Amino acid sequence: MRFLRPALLSLAIASLAAPALAADTTTFNVKIIITKACTITAAAATDVDFGSALSTATTPSNAQGTITAQCSALTPYTVALNAGANAGTANDVTTRRMKNTDASVTANNFVGYQLYRDAAHTNVWGATTGTNTTAGIGTGLAQTLNVYGQIANPSVNNAAAGNYQDTITATITY
Repeated sequence: MRFLRPALLSLAIASLAAPALAADTTTFNVKIIITKACTITAAAATDVDFGSALSTATTPSNAQGTITAQCSALTPYTVALNAGANAGTANDVTTRRMKNTDASVTANNFVGYQLYRDAAHTNVWGATTGTNTTAGIGTGLAQTLNVYGQIANPSVNNAAAGNYQDTITATITY
């Protein structure tokens, strides 16, 4: 018992000297609000470029370009194309025309054309939502939209020789 007593006493003293450990926990949230967003881009490489055509050509001249839309995942959107800067009637997409870039050419200085949503050139691409715009649902990635152009009969324009151009505004709504 003599040996046991000092051992027990040493053990008791050692346990008093050890620090007491305690623990507590809590939880917290990590949050963010993602707001829907869309962008639309077009670059010179994606212009609708008809190249060149004879002023007497009677067969349609076709061209294709692209617009890139990028919207947040699952975000519905529509893309509208206006009538252009040189429309025969303001805001009327059925009267789109390119103008001769030479300001000294003041007669026979327009070439009519049309933009379509389909390669068959049957669905005009305009600015009336639900009628002639293009709709999609965002994936979070860039989505390429084809723009199909056609000059139905270049000779009908009786256009002076030269370079012709129009500027179209594409608008994405989401």
